[in-house]
Amino acid sequence: MRQAKVLASEQQQEIVAEQFPNLALPHPGYLSTKFSPWHPGVDLATGLGMPVRPIAEGVVEEVNIWLWGYGNHVIVSHSRGLKSLYGHMGRIYVKKGQIVSQNTILGEVGLTGYTSGPHTHLEIQKDGQNIDPLTILPPVPSYPSPETLRPAGGDQIKSDLVKTLKPDFN
Repeated sequence: MRQAKVLASEQQQEIVAEQFPNLALPHPGYLSTKFSPWHPGVDLATGLGMPVRPIAEGVVEEVNIWLWGYGNHVIVSHSRGLKSLYGHMGRIYVKKGQIVSQNTILGEVGLTGYTSGPHTHLEIQKDGQNIDPLTILPPVPSYPSPETLRPAGGDQIKSDLVKTLKPDFN
């Protein structure tokens, strides 16, 4: 019975992949945690502040600011029953109800919620069921490269941090 369920699930994910041929990764990065029954998404590690984009055009369904779990996160509804969740964001630039394209910047990779480093927790649902994002997205490297570890706009982030940490004695 278990083998039949696995086979049915694989066939369903192949059908889903055929329905959405133009999905994109939310940002460059590498796979730090795989999909499993205990982790209903994948973690895409990258540099702090990296812009996060939606996997496909859609409408922002939720914008949540949380300290726990997913941290700051956005949920986007796409066509044909597909939804995507982007967790652990630092800054969020979109609002509920906003129409987004694959070029829209939803926000930035951050360290909010339960996280051990900068990454995006990406979940994808089809008709309310979690599916493994790796079965329908472009290939994701399983190791870091220099580009994926570099903070986006690193000079600006450092400058902002120095301004924040520098005491004002005036």
